[in-house]
Amino acid sequence: MDKNILKIIVPATVAAAMALVGCDNPEYPDPAGEQGTLSLSGFSITAVDETSGTPETIDVSDFVVNVRDAATGDIAASWTYVDMPDEVSLYDGNYIVEAYNAEVQPAAWEAPYYYASAQVRIYGYEVTAVSPLQCSLSNVAVSVSYSDAFKAAMGSDVRVTVEMIQGVSLEFLPGETRKAYFMPAASTGNTIQATLTGTVGGVETRNVQVLTNVEAGQYCNIAFSLDDE
Repeated sequence: MDKNILKIIVPATVAAAMALVGCDNPEYPDPAGEQGTLSLSGFSITAVDETSGTPETIDVSDFVVNVRDAATGDIAASWTYVDMPDEVSLYDGNYIVEAYNAEVQPAAWEAPYYYASAQVRIYGYEVTAVSPLQCSLSNVAVSVSYSDAFKAAMGSDVRVTVEMIQGVSLEFLPGETRKAYFMPAASTGNTIQATLTGTVGGVETRNVQVLTNVEAGQYCNIAFSLDDE
C-alpha cells in the first residue's frame, strides 16, 4: 500500500516541475507593450553647404541617424547613415528621427553643424515609414575680412576676437581664411560681437562691431575698412 502511494506522488511532482518550466513560454504578453516596425528603406538624408556662394552638396555617409523616444529623449536606435538598416522594431509610441553630421560645439573652426528631425508614430504590429530629411546649417558661420587699404595699414599685431556665447570666443589672426562656427544662444540675444585690437596706420586701435538678431543657418562676414574709404 505504501509503494502505491509513492508511485502516485512521484509523477505528480514531476508534472508540477514541468508546469513551472512552462511559465517561461514566450507567448505570454510582453509587459513593455506591443512592437511595430519603422521602415527606413525609402528614407534618405541630404545636406547642402550654402556659405560659399555656390551651393555644394555634402557627403552624408557618416551622418548619425538616431531614433529617440519623444517622451524621454532616450535613444532607441542609432547608426551612421551608410550602415542604417531597412527597418527596425520599436515599441508602440511616439519617436523622433534625427540626423546630424557631428556633435555640436559652442565655437570651433570649420565645424558646421547640420541637423534635421521628424516625428513619427509607431503602432503595434504595423509598419510606418518616415519622410526624407533635409539637413540644414544649425549653427552660425562667421568670417572676417579687410579692405585692401585696411590690410596695407594694419600691423602684424592686429587681432579680431569674435564672441557669440558669453565666455566663448575665437580669435582671428591676420591672414586667417577659415570660417568660425558658433552655436546660437537665446540667453545672449543671438548677438555677435567682433572686437579688433592692434596697430592700424601706426595707431593703437580698438574697434567693436556688433551684429544682432543672428539666426542659426546664417553666414556673417565681418568686414573692416578705413574711415575714409
